[in-house]
Amino acid sequence: MDNMRVIGLFFWLFIVALSSWGLSQPRVTPLGPYGGDVRSLAVHPQRPKVVFLGTSDGQIFVSEDVGGSWTKLAPGLNRRNLVIDNLAFDPLDPDTLYAATWELKSDKGWLFRTRDGGQTWQEISLKRFNSAIRAIAISPSDPQRIALGISEGVLLSLDSGRSWNRITRGYRSMYNVESLAFDPRDPDTLYVGTWHLGFKTTNLGKKWTAIHSGMISDSDMFSLLVNPQKPEVLFSSACTGIYKSENGGLNWKKLKNGLPKEAKRTRTLHLDPSNPDTIYAGTTVGLFVSHNAGSSWKKLLSDVVINTVATDPEDPQVILVGADDAGVLKSTDGGLTFHPANNGFVHRQVVAVTSDPHHQDHYYASVSSDGHYGGFFFSHDRGITWELYNEGLEDILLADIKTILPASLTQQVYLGTRQGILAGMPSREPWRSIDTTHNLAVLDLTFVDTREKGIFLATEEGIFHLDLTENNLTHLEIPDHEGKVNSVFYDPSTALLLAATDKGVFRSQNGGQTWSKKAEGLPNAPIHVLEKSGQRLFSGTRDGLFVSDDGGEQWSRSEDVYPIDIIAIQANPIASNQIFATDSVSGHLFYTSNGGHEWEIIQRGLHSSSIAALGFNASGELLAGTISDGIYLIEPPAQQTAEGR
Repeated sequence: MDNMRVIGLFFWLFIVALSSWGLSQPRVTPLGPYGGDVRSLAVHPQRPKVVFLGTSDGQIFVSEDVGGSWTKLAPGLNRRNLVIDNLAFDPLDPDTLYAATWELKSDKGWLFRTRDGGQTWQEISLKRFNSAIRAIAISPSDPQRIALGISEGVLLSLDSGRSWNRITRGYRSMYNVESLAFDPRDPDTLYVGTWHLGFKTTNLGKKWTAIHSGMISDSDMFSLLVNPQKPEVLFSSACTGIYKSENGGLNWKKLKNGLPKEAKRTRTLHLDPSNPDTIYAGTTVGLFVSHNAGSSWKKLLSDVVINTVATDPEDPQVILVGADDAGVLKSTDGGLTFHPANNGFVHRQVVAVTSDPHHQDHYYASVSSDGHYGGFFFSHDRGITWELYNEGLEDILLADIKTILPASLTQQVYLGTRQGILAGMPSREPWRSIDTTHNLAVLDLTFVDTREKGIFLATEEGIFHLDLTENNLTHLEIPDHEGKVNSVFYDPSTALLLAATDKGVFRSQNGGQTWSKKAEGLPNAPIHVLEKSGQRLFSGTRDGLFVSDDGGEQWSRSEDVYPIDIIAIQANPIASNQIFATDSVSGHLFYTSNGGHEWEIIQRGLHSSSIAALGFNASGELLAGTISDGIYLIEPPAQQTAEGR
């Protein structure tokens, strides 16, 4: 991107910010599917039924029934792209909660605090120290003392965050702090775990002592715990396993009994507050527990990456686990069984969403990046509840369902994946591969005609035609173009076939037998998506939104939509003049109610996750698949023209 285009883009975003007042703000309802990544859990010290949850996108949820249901705090931190790895309560003021964060796309971090149980949050100034915060500790015996683990070492406040001092100056080996723990009785003693072993001070940083005798060299210390009843007893989890010290960290012993080798990467440790001899270990392969201070271990959960563990101090049988992909898992029987506890919590990336043409209450969605907890989801009650249906899908395909095409004449649903097309009937017929397409990385699908006897495929390898009756696959070769076709559009009434590529749009008027690139007015830039409303064609490109009123021969820019990366366009099937578009740069949702003559920006309030996919339900409501908040149901604004606003 050249400098002038960058300047123009930022100027336009500034104008958008100034002009966004008064634009349409329709009702937005989050639908799920519930679950996703959980980074931190914190139990209220006086009301243990209240639990706070932190995500990797700056969102905080709260449950008032130990995970029975969750509510997103609004506005919360009001910052996206922040990983909330640490939530810490003030021991003397239970309505005061700290959130220590780090940013996904940089090495920056911020500290936030609420004094009213999460209703409002304020950023705490760290002055010139603004690097990633990966650990926080509050002294149990003097809660005004707060320690932060940052990229450059340890920050310490002696006055509840009003002022800060870096107490690790001159100790470059103490950079990249990952874990912290105060001695519960001595507020001058602080333990520090880094990406390279651990350290201890007994005088608030005036002097530091390395404490890693007995640890495997270069052990990243993910967590540190001090036994509140026996402060000389410490536990540490690291990339090399779990360690225990019985002399204040001078010597460590690796704990092995019951811990398999593959569980050595232990991300978190948790002491049961009602019995500090009970310790939980969250690893990359599941959850383990020891009831005898680490002498022996028992596996409670398998095949899940555990980021955080919390227990009910009034009922030790209740255990909450925050995991990658799976969300929250809850046990009410001391770990004998676990079940999902995600009602109301969603942190999902939805890359495809659509509705079933046969049943107005049925929705389909593809969830990416959640392993075997993601894949294909369906809902039979307008998104109130969702079911996972991956039967017949290989694990490698779960994150690679790029497009969903439900048939209107049969009950079949077709999935476009990195390994071809799969067909099935959700909850009734397992997914099966259409073998002739197995070697194709499918990006888009559309039916050949209203009889649904064939499908056009846009793939990494080009554009293809699949005859569903004979199971024959034909490569529709485009002269002067080899390789990826991003999107395909077909109009059976005119036999117009369009192929969107990184080098423009190719047109065919005979089903792909011959092609031309007569598409004047389009930029020489990647074309991501094609759509039609009435007689008007729409093209989403890296340089903005373009329209054509002559079948794709001549194109012009939609001036109300600045030249940014338009990745999705969707026309309302029951009100064709209503069209939505979204981009990958600013995360805006654009809307027109008059067929694309004027556009406005939809204000979504607190539901601000960027949108990756668009669809409609049978009632004409928009289904928006987001990159972190699952699916939004958006009610289109009342139809109006720009002159009438």
